[in-house]
Amino acid sequence: MKNPQKGMATVLILIFVGLALGATVLGANYYVKGMQEQQNTSLAATQAQMRAWQGLDIAQAVFNNMTAAQLQTLATAAATSPQNITLTGVPNITLQVTSATAGPPSQFNIVVTGLAGTSTSLASSSRLAASIVVTPGTPPVRPSRGVVMFNSDLKLGGAIQLFEGDVHNMEIRVNGNVETSGNSITGVGVIRSTGNITITSGSSFGLLHANGNITLTGSTSSKALLSRGNILLDNNGTIPHAAANGNITVKNSTEVLDLLAGGALDITNGGAKFQSGYQTAYSFNPATDHFEITTLPQFDVASGYTGATGKPQFDKVKLGIKKPGDWFDTSMISVVPDLIVNVPIVTLTPDDSFDAYAYKDLANYAFYIDDDGFMKVKVKRISGIAEGDYYIGSFGTSQKDYLCTNVSGPVSAAQCTGRALDTQKTICEGFSSSNSCFSYDSSKKLWTINGKGIAPGVAWFEGHLAVQNGTYYNTFITTLNFKTTASATIYAPNYAGYSGKVGSAIYSPLGYCNQTYYGLIPSQFCASATNWNSDIDGGIGNFSTMAGSTLKDVYQGGDISFANSSDIYGSVWAGNLYGNTGDTKIHGYITALALGSKTSNTIQNSTKIILTNLPDSFKADQTASPPGGGGSGSAASTVVRWVRYI
Repeated sequence: MKNPQKGMATVLILIFVGLALGATVLGANYYVKGMQEQQNTSLAATQAQMRAWQGLDIAQAVFNNMTAAQLQTLATAAATSPQNITLTGVPNITLQVTSATAGPPSQFNIVVTGLAGTSTSLASSSRLAASIVVTPGTPPVRPSRGVVMFNSDLKLGGAIQLFEGDVHNMEIRVNGNVETSGNSITGVGVIRSTGNITITSGSSFGLLHANGNITLTGSTSSKALLSRGNILLDNNGTIPHAAANGNITVKNSTEVLDLLAGGALDITNGGAKFQSGYQTAYSFNPATDHFEITTLPQFDVASGYTGATGKPQFDKVKLGIKKPGDWFDTSMISVVPDLIVNVPIVTLTPDDSFDAYAYKDLANYAFYIDDDGFMKVKVKRISGIAEGDYYIGSFGTSQKDYLCTNVSGPVSAAQCTGRALDTQKTICEGFSSSNSCFSYDSSKKLWTINGKGIAPGVAWFEGHLAVQNGTYYNTFITTLNFKTTASATIYAPNYAGYSGKVGSAIYSPLGYCNQTYYGLIPSQFCASATNWNSDIDGGIGNFSTMAGSTLKDVYQGGDISFANSSDIYGSVWAGNLYGNTGDTKIHGYITALALGSKTSNTIQNSTKIILTNLPDSFKADQTASPPGGGGSGSAASTVVRWVRYI
């Protein structure tokens, strides 16, 4: 018989061994779990540190993208209290400017926080303190240009007031000939031409300066004439000073104070009045309208001339009468040899290119026709709408010009089967809910807008664009030509600004950020709840209209023209030619580059260029540089002076 005590002992030993093994397993599990938690915690801390350093790189990019004015505003605010900067689309990283010293260059002390495992037991954060010195970028130095800058001939006609208000230093610059007919032109400071200037009617100017000849008829007057060719004065106005490298001829009852010619001075009308006539070397100070005179030989006087008011000095005199009269004293004749008149040459350096295709990606709405003939628009930077391509279609017969994700039906009556935004209204306000604004003629590649207006923003069109009637808050850019065909008002973004007013000054009925009819806000301009971003995209918001493009190395389009009763608040930039047919107001500069077919620019009928009471956000003299284009400006830069964990 076996011993029962030995059996019990064996059982107890097995139990103890099992307990030991269980304890070992539990201990191992606890150890593994602890190691996993430790590793997860370490991983979270590592992720937080990586995000903190990533945030430092992002902070430098944020500062590099700020304008000098924005840096100044931020530095001023941070000097009194910390400023949090929202990093849109960057989760788990925060940026705060704790203090700053305004520049330039400006110095910002910042704290960047990287987060990991947020809202979990493994939450971790890492904080970096850094000091960054920021030097703002400088815009390219562009060639100076006149308020009106044309790279080909200019024809002026009708009653024209080119400037209202202060006209000091305002210029028309033309790379070609300038010709007027049957008009009254007032308010012009300076006209400079690389060709000839011909004024044939009652007009008044400050300075006419030409590389070619200057011809004046009618009741034209000008403070000064400068010609590298000849001057013909067949007018009855007043010319205080006239200088030419060639001959000066007076054929009418012109009153002239000083005639300065490198060739012959020829007075052929007895009604002329003049104070002194010289072949001369001279210096001219435009600020004081004053000539310094040194005499040279030869002066011709016709038989009937009796109008001199002094006793001028001449070396050689041809008189058509036997007695010169007591006005002429031969003892005053003197010779100053080897001096010549040298009128300065007119040199123009206009911007040499404009291509609408380079601006397509800057547009809030880029309109085009797809391969099936449907009207489509690429939408970018519109609050509340996903960026992408949408059809333009209708809902039934009473809801026109919606942004549609899909359409059905024929091209001529496309019906929306899905809209871009459930609460979205039309992007174009017709004259009634059943009237469409947009139409397209494929045979002419012509878009037409005929309504009360379209959604505000930069509107780009592939083809020609004709705008009829309405009030528009847009920069219109076309690859071909642009025109208004009826009464139309256009407010460029930087003219209307955020709300159309600043303080008590009202610049437009509405702004770009407070329009409720469309519910579509261009986010690049509406920088915040109250701030307007006028410098975005190289200042494109300063322009009302831009036209022209290059396709297969051939320039196409580029003509901009305005019909009667057009009121344009913003500068005009034509790749080829500019024209208006009358009763037009331009609140801004006009530039036409003549990159296509070079005929004449035309300014006719009742035309006013108004440069008074402009909003600070609007820079009328802005030039159109290609996006990302060069120039002699400098990019913004940042330097991290120190960084440490805190």
